[in-house]
Amino acid sequence: MRTDKLRNFSKRLEIGAAFLILSLIISSCAYSSLQPETYSRDAVQEMRNVFYGEVVKVKTVDIEGDIKSGALVGAVVGAAAGSGVSDGEIESSIGATLGAAVGSAVGSKLSQKITKKEGVQLTINLDDNRTVSVVQEVGEFNFKIGDLVELITIKGKTRVSPSQ
Repeated sequence: MRTDKLRNFSKRLEIGAAFLILSLIISSCAYSSLQPETYSRDAVQEMRNVFYGEVVKVKTVDIEGDIKSGALVGAVVGAAAGSGVSDGEIESSIGATLGAAVGSAVGSKLSQKITKKEGVQLTINLDDNRTVSVVQEVGEFNFKIGDLVELITIKGKTRVSPSQ
């Protein structure tokens, strides 16, 4: 009787830990933004290269969603759920392994759909006669051909905003 209570508590603890990990991963992903008006804490107070130019082409694109966090969360939750299919140690291990595999696949697909963003590809003629293309998440400004823009680049990432 005591062993059954201990196993039951252990399974509840595993599921609770899985949901805790899930919430931590989801909350860590919640603040990653691709919008031109939003900067991460790591990107502030750093010097950037600035370029100016004119938009010559605007194209709507889809920005693929993140699959890594969903796969990890799905694997953890699937393993926790799968381990509870039996009280036997071998069956529980098999259930955890299968649960992790299925959970990872389902979690990655779900995460990809949830985190997919609408984007814009801007082709810009720079003032120095170069032509560049930048893809970013759709923000507050609706870019049009002929708009004068400012491009800010830091650590290989470029944001486009209206030049004012």
